[in-house]
Formats: sequence, structure tokens, C-alpha cells
Amino acid sequence: MLRPTDRHDRITRDTLNALKESGLTRVETRLESGHQLWVLTEKGHKEAKLLLPKNVRVSALRKLEFDDEGRPVESDGYDEHAAAVTLTAAVLTGAGYGTPLSWQTEIAHRLPYGYTQYADLTMRAPDAGVPAMLLEVDRVTEPVDDLVAKLRRYYEWFELLAPKADANKERAARHEGAAVHAIRLWSRIYPATGREGYVPVAFVFTGKTAEQRASRIRRLEQAARAYFAGEP
Repeated sequence: MLRPTDRHDRITRDTLNALKESGLTRVETRLESGHQLWVLTEKGHKEAKLLLPKNVRVSALRKLEFDDEGRPVESDGYDEHAAAVTLTAAVLTGAGYGTPLSWQTEIAHRLPYGYTQYADLTMRAPDAGVPAMLLEVDRVTEPVDDLVAKLRRYYEWFELLAPKADANKERAARHEGAAVHAIRLWSRIYPATGREGYVPVAFVFTGKTAEQRASRIRRLEQAARAYFAGEP
């Protein structure tokens, strides 16, 4: 993520190896592709918390495990979805949308009936003209109905009123066609977009074939139109 414009990964590998010599990183496992998966050591994890801003969450420490003879055990916890989410942030950062610190993963959006909708990625990049955006990354593995349900839950969350907001004033303002986002909860959490409506939600599709991804996009557009088409 930090070097998205590099033509090769040599500089990244050199940096990781230098951090490894300092005891800050280690190789977790080797993937089928031949690439190595790197993680922070306990020492590196503590140092990252000191370096990063207080509002940035650091992922949980992946502790090194050993077998009965004291040899390190390779982890099988590699998550292709998590890697796809990180890659999405890296690609968009390289395209000029924000910086590595503009991104956060698994942000909770709590609904009043007890369900919590977690966003794969949230972006805050006002300098790039995108004050806020929520992203869902799909490797063409979930049923389309599940994706529609996510959009429905986002829709419901965006409709929540801010604490102590007057529901009658909100209804009256909306009836008159006036801006109402200042009355809603989301505007207290995310930066103002400058437009009436909700924070943009983007779906990123990866995996399978181009035809399968295109088919999924068409099906999602048709099935979820009620939640994103908008009203005059």
C-alpha cells in the first residue's frame, strides 16, 4: 500500500527483510502463488501502535505458534477476502484516492433491531473529492440476495435519525424537498458529502471470470434498485 506506483516489489521486499532483521516482522506462510505472507511480530505490533494516529485501529496480533518440538508452525489462517479488501485500498490509493491512513476495515453500523452491518472498507479522502465512501468487496462467492440485503441494511442505517432529532421536522423537511441529512445519524459520523442523500456505497467484484462478474453486476443492479435508484 505504501508504494503503489512501484513497477516491482523489490523495494518492499528489501524493507520487509530489514524489518525482519530488527525483529519487527516475520514470514507467516508461503502462498500457493509462491508469494510470502508477512505479519508483524509482537515487537512490531507495539511499535506500530506508537507510530500510527490514535484513531487508527491496528489488527490483532498474530502470535507465532510452535509444535511439540519447539519448531514454528505455519499458519493456515490466510484469508483471501481480507487480502482482496487490502488490495482494493492499495489500488485506489495508487489512483490518488486518499492515503493509507484514509482507510479502515470492518467498521460497524448498528441497527436498532440488533443487527450490525460491517463495512469491508471505509474511506475518508476529502482531498480527493470523496469525503467518505463505504466499500464492499465480493469475490463472486456470496449469493446476490445477500448483497441486496447489505444494501437494504445500509439504506436503513442511513435513514436513522440523530439522537434527539425531531422526526416530525425531518418528515416535513423531506416533504418540502429540503436537505435532511443534517438531521440524520450518519452525518454525525461521516464527513458531509456536499450533496443530499447518503454516503456512497461501492461494490468491488473480483475473482471468477469477467463474464461472471458482469452477470453479477447486472443482477445486483436489478435486484437492489429500490435502495439506490433515488427519488426525484
